[in-house]
Amino acid sequence: MRVVIDCNVVVSAARSGGVCGKVIVAAVRDHQIVLSDPILDEYLMIAGRRKHTDYRDSLLAIIKEIEKVAIEVEPAETVFGIRDPDDEVYLATAVAGDAIVLITGNTRDFTEPNYGSVEVLSPRAFLDRIK
Repeated sequence: MRVVIDCNVVVSAARSGGVCGKVIVAAVRDHQIVLSDPILDEYLMIAGRRKHTDYRDSLLAIIKEIEKVAIEVEPAETVFGIRDPDDEVYLATAVAGDAIVLITGNTRDFTEPNYGSVEVLSPRAFLDRIK
């Protein structure tokens, strides 16, 4: 399945592994990750923040693996009107890359279960879905 991975999942995977780490491993091995330059830029900008110093190497390694396997697209010119306009790029990238799932822990901004043809799943819900 084609998926887009929100930055918060990548950061959580680097910080503690756990569920988000399993999501990254499953997505890299068994699914098609869809990526765009704006999402990659956000991953790298977040990795550069001082508060991420302790696990920056892990974060950069995860980003590198995602970048190696991902298909890169130009985000669609689609707007869904979510709470944080900066997060629209995740949905626009999913639409452009025919991804059917956006994996995110951000329930504050992604409040609907679906945006058009894109289903929003938490990391745990994604793992449950692929079992």
